[in-house]
Amino acid sequence: MVTGAMAYEELRATDPRVIEKILELMAQHPDHGSFEVAAKGATGEARGRRVFMEMARWPDDIRKGMYDHPTWHYASKPLIDPRRPPPAIPRDATAGSAVEAYALNLSVAGDPRAPAPERAIALCWVFHLVGDIHQPLHAADGYSADYPHGDHGGGLRYVRDPQSPQQSSLHWFWDQAANRSDDTAAARADDLRTTLPREKFAELAGRAKPAEEFVSWASASYALAAAQVYRADLSTSANEQQAPALSAAYVANSTAVAERQITLSGYRLADVLIAILHE
Repeated sequence: MVTGAMAYEELRATDPRVIEKILELMAQHPDHGSFEVAAKGATGEARGRRVFMEMARWPDDIRKGMYDHPTWHYASKPLIDPRRPPPAIPRDATAGSAVEAYALNLSVAGDPRAPAPERAIALCWVFHLVGDIHQPLHAADGYSADYPHGDHGGGLRYVRDPQSPQQSSLHWFWDQAANRSDDTAAARADDLRTTLPREKFAELAGRAKPAEEFVSWASASYALAAAQVYRADLSTSANEQQAPALSAAYVANSTAVAERQITLSGYRLADVLIAILHE
């Protein structure tokens, strides 16, 4: 939702016609009612921003429904723990089809000949996939002697934030690392755009074609998982009730990394939408 809110504000400032086109298509989304409920009667810019936020989370909201595609949310490659490597790596260790899903949905979303309802669905997936692939644990699956078949992107490892009594999977910890406060997604997006303006991201210069960029984004997230997620000071447990507290240094670093990644994804999403929908 933060990614969607950021993209909305970027487009509002640079190419508002793209927002109009997206909202026109979303009016014909097969699940249009759920977006109207989420908008709660808002109008104007508030409504548009809310629709963008809901678009980014819609693929999570419809899990196990007719539009669900479980393997589209990640593109994970094995990440081996050199200190305690597994006996062997399964041949089918690479998992997820986010790369292929992104290319497919990008093509449909940007095709003026495609039916509007299909384009609307595809746009939601584009929003979501751009956000997902910037999360390090959507691009890496940890393998070690303790997890010889992988840790499902950190989903089988449990940790505890030292500031909270609640345990969570390592995957969930990182997915929430940029927004652990009570701030709304909209407020968080505004804060991040202020503290991390576009000018701070050298990665936004010299862009390739949108479909080709996704692979490089996944590779960058994988590198972050290796360097920042599975650090030497990471302590986890396979037993949720025995989840150890993360160090303050680890939490602070994860927050900084996650904030930068989610902000980058918002800018990139806006750029992608301009590339495929600008007239």
